[in-house]
Amino acid sequence: MSDYGKRTDGTNKGAGYFGELKRPDGSVSTEISVGVGFDDGEHEIPTLVPTLSRKEINHLLGGGAPTDAIVGKAVEHARGRMKAGKSAFAEDGETFAPMPEETDEDKYIRAWEEAE
Repeated sequence: MSDYGKRTDGTNKGAGYFGELKRPDGSVSTEISVGVGFDDGEHEIPTLVPTLSRKEINHLLGGGAPTDAIVGKAVEHARGRMKAGKSAFAEDGETFAPMPEETDEDKYIRAWEEAE
């Protein structure tokens, strides 16, 4: 298992739901965690969750701050897992989620942003 560092609570970061995702600067991300308050308190949860669109994933990998929509999807994903007795984070041995397809609109926007 690769060493992805530690979360703020001291637990080891894992490979996330998608595995290693390459960022524009050549580094990789697997979780991109945020601290949010919901249900019974403050929770650290991953924002790179299977319910995101490809555009949202690219936004995060490009260094963009999590939008309200991204955080909302991450919270709902975390709630579902936690209610099932699981960690909000992908656990060792879980199968990676497929990357969402990039729409034509996403491709045009990305090309435009890269050209700037």
